[in-house]
Amino acid sequence: MAELLLELFSEEIPARMQARAAEDLRRLVTEGLKAQGLAAGEARAYATPRRLALVVEGVPAKSPDLSEERKGPRVNAPEQAIAGFLKSAGLDSIRD
Repeated sequence: MAELLLELFSEEIPARMQARAAEDLRRLVTEGLKAQGLAAGEARAYATPRRLALVVEGVPAKSPDLSEERKGPRVNAPEQAIAGFLKSAGLDSIRD
């Protein structure tokens, strides 16, 4: 497991907004990691007048392998339908 450090530099953040900005950063990043299937450990956010920082522990070094099954057009479908499906799947030919 790896540790993620995110540091954002900005113009001066008013003192009354620093804690909220740090908490929002922590929440948004952890929700984004979960949405992408990357379960992470503890996240700690820090704020100074010109910086927001976030440390997330236990981030996987690699995302899990995913297998996706997609049904395409019939074998005897028009060539244009097959070409459109191959393009949407990121393939060059049926053999891929």
